Amino acid sequence: MSYTLITAAPAAGKTTYLLKRARQATLQNQRVWWIGLPNQRNYIYQQATKQGALLGLEFLSSQQLYYRLLAHALNLQPLIKGTGRLALVGQALLTLRQELPSPGEAQLFASAIAEVKRYGLRVRDVKGTDVETERFKAVYDLYERLKAERWDYDDFRIETLRLLESNTMSASMIEADLIIIDGFRDVGPLELRIYKALAAYTKVFLALPEAPPGETPDVTLRLPDGVPARVQHSYRLPNTVSEARWVMRSLKKDLADGMDPLDLAIIIPERNVKTLVALADEYGVPLMDETPKSLTDSVAGRLLLDLLELPDYPTASRLLGIPELNALANAALEKGVAGLEAMSVLANSTGVSAAWQKWLALLSVPDDELAWAKNLLDTLLPDVRGDVQEDAHSWKSFKEHALERAKEASSLAKGASFRAWWAALLQETITFHKPDGGVALVTAKLVSGRQFKKAYLMHAVEGAYTVGESEDYFVPEEQRVSLDTAFKHAALPRRYLGRNQALFDELLTRANTMIITYSDADQGGPMVAETELTTQTPPQPAPPLPAASRLELLTEQAYRAAVAAAPLGRVGVEGLRRYEQCAFQFWAERQVFARESDDELWWRRFLRDLRAHSRLNAARIEVLKGAYPEAAHWLAEHAPLLTQLTFGEVLPSGGELHAYIDAAIRHKQEVQLYRFCEPTPMTVTEADKYINGRWNELWAAGHLLEAYGGRIKTVHVLVWPVNHAPVVASGDGISYVWRRIKNRQESARRAFARFKRGDIQPNSGFHCRNCRVFDMCREGSR
Repeated sequence: MSYTLITAAPAAGKTTYLLKRARQATLQNQRVWWIGLPNQRNYIYQQATKQGALLGLEFLSSQQLYYRLLAHALNLQPLIKGTGRLALVGQALLTLRQELPSPGEAQLFASAIAEVKRYGLRVRDVKGTDVETERFKAVYDLYERLKAERWDYDDFRIETLRLLESNTMSASMIEADLIIIDGFRDVGPLELRIYKALAAYTKVFLALPEAPPGETPDVTLRLPDGVPARVQHSYRLPNTVSEARWVMRSLKKDLADGMDPLDLAIIIPERNVKTLVALADEYGVPLMDETPKSLTDSVAGRLLLDLLELPDYPTASRLLGIPELNALANAALEKGVAGLEAMSVLANSTGVSAAWQKWLALLSVPDDELAWAKNLLDTLLPDVRGDVQEDAHSWKSFKEHALERAKEASSLAKGASFRAWWAALLQETITFHKPDGGVALVTAKLVSGRQFKKAYLMHAVEGAYTVGESEDYFVPEEQRVSLDTAFKHAALPRRYLGRNQALFDELLTRANTMIITYSDADQGGPMVAETELTTQTPPQPAPPLPAASRLELLTEQAYRAAVAAAPLGRVGVEGLRRYEQCAFQFWAERQVFARESDDELWWRRFLRDLRAHSRLNAARIEVLKGAYPEAAHWLAEHAPLLTQLTFGEVLPSGGELHAYIDAAIRHKQEVQLYRFCEPTPMTVTEADKYINGRWNELWAAGHLLEAYGGRIKTVHVLVWPVNHAPVVASGDGISYVWRRIKNRQESARRAFARFKRGDIQPNSGFHCRNCRVFDMCREGSR
């Protein structure tokens, strides 16, 4: 077993060198673990497979490595997530001074605890005797006691080191024959000790730009002769808006010239990401936003955050999410007012005082915070904007995460403080998201360890790109030690280490062609270029580029889709509901997505085959079991009922206006209508909401009662999730034509009259955000 330390300047060939070693190992049927930052995963796999399939290479983050080693040693404890640490620190502060801290104060302590534990320090190892340092040590000590047997992320690192240095592991516990650590700008003392300890069990390669203090590199790489020189251009623009628009035009030209979007990247400070994403939509540039997203970055999360903050500081933007208060929001915008007292006066003058007081009461937290939070998620939030539930899977996941944060907040706070803590924890919860493919939009951290053919480094001004060196609030610089000492003995190193230059060197080598842009000013005033990023090539004015957005064209006529009447074929009542929402979307999706998708969910294919025959028998059920093993148990369990049902009913048969029924059965004067859906269990309330959101089944129930009056007296509607039990969604049954059913009948008649005319005019609304054919009409952009 061996340990090899490799050093090389950024982009000097470390990754290429290590990929060759990884390929050689896999060709010898060895297993390779590649340890890097999570954002490097796709890049490493792409580079590794350029020469063909590579079996035996697995990418792991450092945290995944710790989990893997501890799991093999059967030494794992429950994990405390980032928000869990924040809540525990809040509890510690509350216990020590009998006063609820603000989320910001708790975050200050939580960050300090994370830094101390990163260097493996315990309470007694923290130097300093001033009041704030002593307070920190008291909070740290109580935090560890409240944590009990649970582990936070730093505990996994500490326990992994303890395990490796205890000599209790066997070589068989480490699955990899070769471990490669690459893509890091530096490593801490604990990480270095872990990697060196691993070398006692397997071969380890560690690649860094510079050797850690006290270490001597075994291999130093330099750029080989004949490597093409990197191209750099620095452009200055008058302001940040013109800078962003110039980059969008240049990117669009790159794409039009045939460049692969995955070969392009935009590097930008995190605070500017949302602005650029919004602008890219105007230009039609596909951006792959890789920046981390919190719960509050989703539609539902933003609405929930607005509701939580509304009673304490109402603003026009927060009011706009509540339809009942739109008049108040508009008045607040017109008069430029905010705040509880001013908004209450304005509500009286605009005639919405009752609605305003109703919402203030609804958002007042009672004694049972968790019940209130659940009610907020189940009823108030969907009522504010029904489209938060468009994606059922993400909505369910959002509710689960939000309720977890509510439980953490309820352990600390009551009333208005509960709202504040819940809001803070929601904003701290990072969720996994898989961005659509396109031009990578990354920050300085996310671009680390990756290479592109062409990259745009935007906002290259002083202070925009920095490693964030600053003095700690609790342990000042004079009580810290040099980095060399911190690697020899457990202690906190100094914060000011001059690491910005290493960041600049890395940023300037992220692509074969680097375009560096900066602006002379923004709304805050003049800005100064970061000389370390712009002096390698003399800055010059950005060259003119052709228009890339319709707003840049010399025309006053906005783009509108050229639509007219079109033959639309045959449609059911449920199709008419979607047609009524937006006729153009309904027509265009039929044209573009008419064929089945290769990645269609299995249960959709299963339901299509289930409805392919009007009746099922034992032989047909066996065929379905073989084709869909995921549903085999469900088919066997419900075979007696399934063989009695009639599938694919059309009501009325041959009628122009008709409903498609998944399955139905008649018992004397009662009819049961079944609607199959995704394999997620449902409550009665959820089933009612599901059916009420459709036209099909209630319209069919009304038709049966009207067309077969006397012979059919009751209709039952059931929702049947695949792999679960059916749920009754109509209470005791429908025995007369409800007002809700009449509304659907009238809506269906109106929509069908338009449908027969072939009307496909677009209808913009919130549904435009998730429209798959948005670029065909662009009406929503107005």
